[in-house]
Amino acid sequence: MKLKITLTTFLFIALISCKSQQFTLDNLPDKQLVFGKGGGVTGAVDTYVLLENGQLFHTNSLTKIEEELKKVSDDYTEEFFGKLEGLQLNNVDFNHPGNVYYFIEDVNADERAKVVWGSFEHGVNPVYKELYDNLINQLK
Repeated sequence: MKLKITLTTFLFIALISCKSQQFTLDNLPDKQLVFGKGGGVTGAVDTYVLLENGQLFHTNSLTKIEEELKKVSDDYTEEFFGKLEGLQLNNVDFNHPGNVYYFIEDVNADERAKVVWGSFEHGVNPVYKELYDNLINQLK
């Protein structure tokens, strides 16, 4: 009987420790994929933060809303972070916002690399827009 209780306790602890850590907006990990849209008449900025465990957060600068959204599947999360790494944003200098602008940011600890587009005078590389559109589609 004692062995059964010990084994059950061990199994329970093992299952709990396998669960990925859950984060909050106040306690984010070093690695983040940040994307969003801002500007327009109100100047509001909608920012989304995707984490490697699939957690997805949203903030709005105007309404001050802060919320956790539906988790992104492991397959999509892995795909998005793989594409982000392939973009090598730390080697890119593209900051051309328009009245309405869009952004993708690679956050890795204290290092941040960001592309911003929206200006009609500066065409954006389609790979940024494609990643952004795929990320936005996860919100639907």
